[in-house]
Amino acid sequence: MARWLLPNLCAAVFAVTLFQVLFFAGGHALYRDSDTGWHIVTGESILQTRSVPTSDHFSFTRAGRPWMAWEWLSDVAFAAANRAAGLRGVELLAALAIALAVAGSTVLALRLGANFFAAAGSAALLLAVTSVHWLARPHIFGWLFALAFLAVAETHRPGRKLLWLLPALAIPWANMHGSSILGPAILLIYALRRAGRRDYLLASMLSLAATFANPYGWRLHQHIFEYLRDSYIMDHIGEFHSFDFHASGAIWVELFIVAAVACMIDALRRREWPVAILTAALIHQGFFAARHWPVAALLILPLAASRLRFDSQYADRLRAIDRRIVGAIPAMAAVALAAFLLVAEKPADRGFDPKTFPVQAAGFFADRAAILPEARVFSTDQWGGYLIYRLAGHQRVFIDGRSDFYGADFLTRYGIAREARPGWDRVLDSEGVTHVIIGPEEPLAAALHTSPEWKVVRTDRVAEIFERDYCRRKAGE
Repeated sequence: MARWLLPNLCAAVFAVTLFQVLFFAGGHALYRDSDTGWHIVTGESILQTRSVPTSDHFSFTRAGRPWMAWEWLSDVAFAAANRAAGLRGVELLAALAIALAVAGSTVLALRLGANFFAAAGSAALLLAVTSVHWLARPHIFGWLFALAFLAVAETHRPGRKLLWLLPALAIPWANMHGSSILGPAILLIYALRRAGRRDYLLASMLSLAATFANPYGWRLHQHIFEYLRDSYIMDHIGEFHSFDFHASGAIWVELFIVAAVACMIDALRRREWPVAILTAALIHQGFFAARHWPVAALLILPLAASRLRFDSQYADRLRAIDRRIVGAIPAMAAVALAAFLLVAEKPADRGFDPKTFPVQAAGFFADRAAILPEARVFSTDQWGGYLIYRLAGHQRVFIDGRSDFYGADFLTRYGIAREARPGWDRVLDSEGVTHVIIGPEEPLAAALHTSPEWKVVRTDRVAEIFERDYCRRKAGE
């Protein structure tokens, strides 16, 4: 009975991560970025039309232009969760993915021979490092696929067949997140091993070929490659910036870097070239962009924990007991309890934070949709995804978080308007903007206050709405 009812280490890590993401990090933590909004609406469109979109229908500035919804399968998953339980369902799905990733990394650490305390310590550190990118967005599914590829690559021995399942796993990965090229890259790196070299090479090539099984074929890889080579986007989009080591909690990332470097040095000493090269590459990517630290920690920490050797009879006894415990029932009970607590909470305590997003102000456009159906609304890229979700895609936006779609030239013009630099009014005029919804502290808000063409029609602490004079006259008629 105890074997089934007690939690083992992995079940405990899973439950702690699940509750940390859903409740202790804050009810709005998974919605710090509004891209979740357009992901949900895209998935809803796919479920309704049973087809993947090929052109934009969210913006009035780029309406009808070719667009790749290259994370469409994740969008469908989010939309299905939203249909089932609203934003609470999306939160639960995202939290489950994150908890499975952290628990899976702990399983791999133990499988590779990590000491019980080393595995538990790596799980705690992983919890802290991954929290910098806890968002209800498709990248969290990429974490699970990357971990699966590493686990199979690390544990593969000649004659085992699990390696040949990875090409099949690469197909959903390629349709859920753009990081799918990481899977074949991991296998290619592990081809440096003498044992099973041909197996790794063949599995890598098959996995790479499998990533072309997406609605856009080879054009998807070309698009992602060009996107990541765009220096303007890399320099101006926040999630591609380097980690701020002055930020709160930076000590955990620093501790991880120490552990990663120690792992790399130990691998070099042992001449385990795949581990050394993979660790070095992931550390480099982490310094390049903060968003890469979580996946780096997810893959490196189990390798590092397995190299931390120290004798402890107590740890050995705990590990022996842990092996005998199944842990499935406590894990399922944690999911059920989390779902119950989510339902019990007030709707205002979940979802998009009304202190960050224009939750109240967005109702202005919903109420006036019949009066001004052709309204063209300027807002920030951070708010664009929320407006798409809140207005169900019926009110088109100036811009949203799809920086790969809008491109550097348009983003430059958008920056001129948002920062109220010389020519900001010409940018709004050229796109026929009729309304502006923006934070009171934004430079554009100050410029609009002094313009005779614009009047404030609604204001609160989060957002101000400006309307052109002729729009007000039309609405009055």
